[in-house]
Amino acid sequence: MIKPKLFLYRNRRPHAHDKDPSGIYINTVPMSEIGISEHFELSYPEDADYFYMGQFNNDASIHQYSPSSFEFFEGNEHKHICDYEGEGGQEHGAGGQALVDWLKDSIITINGPLKKYKDLNIYTRPTFSTLLIDIANNRSNAFSFPKTKSMGFKGFLNCNARHAMREALSRISSVNMDISFNPSWSGPSQIGSSIQQDYISLMLNNMISLCPRGSGIDSVRLYETCYFTRVPVLISDYDYFMVGEDHYDTSFCYRICSETLDPDYIAEKLQEIYDEPMSELQGRANDARKYFEQVIRPYFFDPTSRFLEWLEKNER
Repeated sequence: MIKPKLFLYRNRRPHAHDKDPSGIYINTVPMSEIGISEHFELSYPEDADYFYMGQFNNDASIHQYSPSSFEFFEGNEHKHICDYEGEGGQEHGAGGQALVDWLKDSIITINGPLKKYKDLNIYTRPTFSTLLIDIANNRSNAFSFPKTKSMGFKGFLNCNARHAMREALSRISSVNMDISFNPSWSGPSQIGSSIQQDYISLMLNNMISLCPRGSGIDSVRLYETCYFTRVPVLISDYDYFMVGEDHYDTSFCYRICSETLDPDYIAEKLQEIYDEPMSELQGRANDARKYFEQVIRPYFFDPTSRFLEWLEKNER
């Protein structure tokens, strides 16, 4: 297979994950150092199929860059690739990150891009946790489906969507629920830790897994829920693209998206989901696991390869 030719800017910012001292997050994003070395031929700009600008953060540092920061950008905008990284949850931009206008003709990799950016050349990658990475690389268990209905959530109460969810749940009286709020964020908790084991146990004990957004737009809990063969329910003030949604049917996932985060609306929708027939819920859970095996696990096997497959199908 002929490798595409890539020009690397010297002033590019490498992926933060490539510098992870624990090694857990290395090669978990497209265009990582490993991904570039395995899938591209480095070239001079005049021969390049693509130009890599590196990773931009979702904070004010993005404004340190402009088209003039990249010598060959003008006239080659559609060949330039960058990654947006961060969980800032700003109120605008692709995936909550501030998407600057001059990048809108370029190729962007990002987690949780907003659906209003559907016409841009954006590749959706997942957000991560130590648990999700371990699952994708090392686990392949099968799980039985609970015999009784219940909704579960265990996490940090750190944003408006989660506060609205808590208020909505307080207004529902006919739903079995298992809800627990942590005093701090536990996303980076160690594999096998008691915090992580409690999180897994709660998810397995409940048929329906509530997946509210956190500080960022995307929810890693969604992808973990799919592996554990439970029914995911996204709760957010934004509607965004899941990984692979451009080619895979993600209708197994319930979505409660409300810009105002109205607790009454969220409560009404949660009750409707809870009242679904058991056969419907189990079917959605099974479809969620298929999605994990066909979309999420292959992504983690080789993120840059998956990105190149997408790029070939979506080249403009």
